[in-house]
Amino acid sequence: MGRILGALCLVLACAALTAAPATAAPTTATAIAVTIIDDLSPRVAGQASDFSATLLDDQGHPVAGQTLSLWTQPAGSSTFDQAAQATTDGLGHVTVWTTLERSALLEWRYDGDGASGSYAASTPVDFAVGISPLVTARAHHRTLRAGHRLVVTGRTFPAKAGCRVSLWNGVPRPLSAGPAPKLLARSVARADGSYRLVRRLHKPGRMRVAVTVASCAGNARGFSHGIAIRVR
Repeated sequence: MGRILGALCLVLACAALTAAPATAAPTTATAIAVTIIDDLSPRVAGQASDFSATLLDDQGHPVAGQTLSLWTQPAGSSTFDQAAQATTDGLGHVTVWTTLERSALLEWRYDGDGASGSYAASTPVDFAVGISPLVTARAHHRTLRAGHRLVVTGRTFPAKAGCRVSLWNGVPRPLSAGPAPKLLARSVARADGSYRLVRRLHKPGRMRVAVTVASCAGNARGFSHGIAIRVR
């Protein structure tokens, strides 16, 4: 009986040894560093914008050959959708391009190295991006006689129905040099995004006018190009 129990114990010990899992290699923690470019030129609706990030390990070294994905949550939405993804280069860096119509919350994600388990998933990194509407502007006449009306029309994209539209003598850009722009006329965009601004000009001279659309309905402030005007 003792021999039988001894043999049984030996078999069970061998089975336990066979079933014991191999010790897994430690998983390296990772972090995402977002590249923020302080650009005075606003990102414009309907135009592709670039976004960059770098994947680092727990020692701050770049991690190459891994997939980072960019997710977007446009203003007014409650969910994120994947917009783009790319594989990190030798410096752990990726750049992707995506097109937005409205200001959005963006999020970089790294889900870990599923194939080998060498790298752990990173904590998602969120950041906000302001998107200006596209603003077109056309002066019906660029050369006027004193006392005549300057008429400027155009459209906004996305259509900024009910948003305030302003005509300026001067180009109201951030940190622009020169005299402060002077307000010439105000109106609101129509349902289709079109607008019409009118100002009677009495003093001869030259000016450069531009149109702005107020921050409104999910977009940052929008700017048109400048238009040279001559009053004789």
